[in-house]
Amino acid sequence: MTGKLTGVGIGPGTPDLLTVRAVRAIRAAKTVFVPKGKNGKPGVALTTAGEYIPETAQVIEMDFPMVSISGEADRLDEQWHANADIVREALQNGDGVFLTLGDPMVYSTYSYIIDFLKSQGVSTETIPGITSFCALASRLEIPLTQGEESLAIVSMTQPDDVIRDIVKMNRNVIVMKASGRNEFLAQLLEELGLEEQFCRVSNIGMANETVSSDIEELKGRIPYFSTILIKKEYEFGN
Repeated sequence: MTGKLTGVGIGPGTPDLLTVRAVRAIRAAKTVFVPKGKNGKPGVALTTAGEYIPETAQVIEMDFPMVSISGEADRLDEQWHANADIVREALQNGDGVFLTLGDPMVYSTYSYIIDFLKSQGVSTETIPGITSFCALASRLEIPLTQGEESLAIVSMTQPDDVIRDIVKMNRNVIVMKASGRNEFLAQLLEELGLEEQFCRVSNIGMANETVSSDIEELKGRIPYFSTILIKKEYEFGN
């Protein structure tokens, strides 16, 4: 009988931000699935949750192409199918967990393969995790929203005009996946007069965490794991 797959959100990247429920699921798993790291090194998910993985568990690292969904749809679909097949086969040995940074339902690789698994009759469960933007707000001790304010979340993989409209129309904006197009974001902030109304936090909670509200730094190279808060009624210090 095929085991159950549990998607586990492990938070922004520090072991002490996993929930009790997440740790229990990891410790009970016979198989642990994680995205493969770069250059032969362990991925961030594996490093973050490594201390909770039992020695008896099988760890399976899988490739997830870091490409635009709109530009490489066929390639991504093929890879997600292949990874779903790997997961389904491994679950023949018992229950497994899929570790994903942040929350499994917010820009995660797990959210794509779960549909394939469900269509093949695999039992699934999902455990939420702390998102990078919630961790950012706590790190800065600045509320994302108050009262009747709204919050928009935008990925920099969107077209320029979509990003511009979202930033223009909302008082509070979280920007995800900014590292590939940070120069455009910096130009947009200058265009809208928001040079002092943003803050970037990279590698939240990790030893190499950085915090900056410097527009010139945003124009340069920033880490892959970067989350940006734009808050129009708040002036950040550099």
